[in-house]
Amino acid sequence: MNIIIISLLIAIPALVYFILSLVTPSRIAVATTTINIEASIDWLFQVIAVDRRQAFRNDLKNVIVFSSKSWRELAYDSPPVDYEEIRSVANHLFEAHFKGFGFRGIWLIRFFKVTNKMTTIYIYEEVQVRHALLRPIVKATYPLQDAVNRFVADLLDASDAANRKTA
Repeated sequence: MNIIIISLLIAIPALVYFILSLVTPSRIAVATTTINIEASIDWLFQVIAVDRRQAFRNDLKNVIVFSSKSWRELAYDSPPVDYEEIRSVANHLFEAHFKGFGFRGIWLIRFFKVTNKMTTIYIYEEVQVRHALLRPIVKATYPLQDAVNRFVADLLDASDAANRKTA
């Protein structure tokens, strides 16, 4: 009798997880934000879309640049992520696709000039997980909106520092 109860205690959660894996879509998370930044559109585009090292980001321990179109980010709190630039229209649009172990995604930023010293950026990030059994775990544990918010906070700090230098 105890073996049946123990088996059920193991089998039922495993079955629920398996079914959840099958019904969870591959598109796990989408994060977006729109923000005004006190910086010229030229400076912002350079920092985000041209400078692959993104030294302003506090979450990166290193960036390995393979070419002008591809690079690998090594973060402190996540596995390595490889990026490939897909489209880049100076001071208007930057799109890169990324992939890591078991996931892939899209990173898109649109730039809008408000004034010579004010720019609006729209950020869209999407994560997809191919392996069905990983989807519930990633969906439950990966804070994509937090990652985008951290990127924006680091960008705002860099903009403030650049503004103090020129003031």
